[in-house]
Amino acid sequence: MSRYQFEQVDDLGRILYCDDPALRLERVLMNLETTQGTVALRHAHHMPATLFEFRHALGVGDFGYVVPDGASLDEIPDEPQIEGAILFGMRRLPPDFADLCSIPGWELHEIPDEQPKLAERYGYTYSRLELRTPDGEIYSRTWVAHDPEWSAAARRHGRVVCLCGVTLGIRAPYAMTEAQHTPGMRHEAFRLGCAVGLNIGGLIAYADHH
Repeated sequence: MSRYQFEQVDDLGRILYCDDPALRLERVLMNLETTQGTVALRHAHHMPATLFEFRHALGVGDFGYVVPDGASLDEIPDEPQIEGAILFGMRRLPPDFADLCSIPGWELHEIPDEQPKLAERYGYTYSRLELRTPDGEIYSRTWVAHDPEWSAAARRHGRVVCLCGVTLGIRAPYAMTEAQHTPGMRHEAFRLGCAVGLNIGGLIAYADHH
């Protein structure tokens, strides 16, 4: 991501699949609410997923949330971005969740990068991801390197797994490079965020603007 893009986005973002070692959601039951009732999605292990990790959050430093020694869940600070999203229908992810449900009204919009010179300079293109609430407002924006296969999977399913929160495993610990930040470490960070109630998510509708 260029410096210009980093300055424009709201949160850190990443696209991957549910069976990625950083998530390990391949065995999680994914329920889609339809007019005919609840339908369990097949092949959910390769379901496209997108992460929005808050850049600015209450009580969170530049490298994620650190649970104080001896802190209980009652002492974890409320995060307004989390509570606001829950009011609009998002669901808090429990520590050991077994299923993910569809979240009515929320949409993920993938929009082509509006900076064509970046493609000439870096040799690849980006997409802007906009997570929108049921009333059409932008909840979060981020940029990711455009992946045609990921986009094709999202179009095929018509839904993506969308996870938002304070600790999703995107940030590397202080003084650690991306190469040193292993999938196992990312998964532990993701689970920590769920354990302290600072992650939300579910299945939401996907809209491709390419």
